[in-house]
Order: sequence, then structure tokens, then C-alpha cells
Amino acid sequence: MREKNNGSVLIGLLAVIVIVALLYMLNISAIFGPVDKKAAYSEKPWFEEQRLVNQFPVKQTGKGGKAIILNQLTLDAPVIRHGNERGTIKIVIEPNGLAQGHWQCSYEHPEDNSKYNITADFKGNIDPTKTYCDPNGYNKKLLYMITKGKYKEIKTDAAQVQWPREAVVYVVGWIDKNRSARGKIFLMTDDTEAHGNAEYDWKTN
Repeated sequence: MREKNNGSVLIGLLAVIVIVALLYMLNISAIFGPVDKKAAYSEKPWFEEQRLVNQFPVKQTGKGGKAIILNQLTLDAPVIRHGNERGTIKIVIEPNGLAQGHWQCSYEHPEDNSKYNITADFKGNIDPTKTYCDPNGYNKKLLYMITKGKYKEIKTDAAQVQWPREAVVYVVGWIDKNRSARGKIFLMTDDTEAHGNAEYDWKTN
């Protein structure tokens, strides 16, 4: 009886090994769909709020050739979403690492004759401990910035009825040694929900 049970266990174990080997040999992405490689490198600042600090100055060593803020830096950049201009953003970064700014835009949706007006104020800091990484590799020279604040959105529909909304905004970016920068704006749906947010891009000229 014991030999029979041992034989059953062995057969079951072999079956598991065969299944794992077959899955390994097959293209898993063909079964579960394509893998978005960019998603692994996308910004999610709501998961990195520990990078927001209250004590200044932020230590800057320039290790690895990373950009350093020695004098006040003002970043003015157009904001883009799905190829459409969405106002301009202004960010001021102090030598002590403090970063704060303002964004404003107004636009129309001709499909439903609705109008939108958005204003946002945010505050945060640089974080030299984070290293830029994308599918092409690492860039240790770029300096990371993370901020958080509030945005106010007023939607005016075709009947001229206004729909106000206020929630959390995150603004992040990467600053190069030539003082150029690029980043993203995230308009969250509310203080706790990290899904369904609107994502915007900004880049200095």
C-alpha cells in the first residue's frame, strides 16, 4: 500500500514538473496578453510619499555626476495631454531643495460643448537619492523632484451649469545638468483613490 501511495505522489510530482516546463517553453504573453514594459517604469508618486520631506536643506552631493541646485531655479513649461496644450506650469526650486509651483489651464471639449478650468498649487522637494531608469537603462545625472498639493477643476456644461471639483495633485519631474527638465502632473480622483487619475506631461523648452 505504501509503495502504491509513493508511486502516486511521484506521478503527481512529475506531472507538475511537466506542466511548469511546458509553460516555460510557451510564450506566456501570447496567453495572458502583451506585457507593457513601460508600465514598470511609470511614475506613481502616491506610492512614494516618503520622499516628501519637512526638513531642509536636502543634502546634495552630486554623486555620480547628478545635477545640483546651487541657485534658485525657475522652470516654465507648457503642459500637454494627448497632444493637446493644457496651459503652462511654473516650478521654483530653491538651493535648499524646496520645490513649489502653480499650474493653470482652460480648454473646451467641442464634442459636448463643455469647458474646463483647472488651477493647481503644489509643494515638495528634490530627492537626489532616486535614480532615473527607463527601458534604455539608468541616467544617474538627472535630479528627481516630487511635490504634492491640491487642484481645483470647474467644468461648465452646455447648459452653463458648473461642476466644481477639488482633489490631490502630484507633480514630479527630472532635472538635467543643463537646467532643462521634464515631468508629469497627476490629477487624482480624490484623496484616497489612486485609480482613474488624469496624467499630463510637461517639458521645458
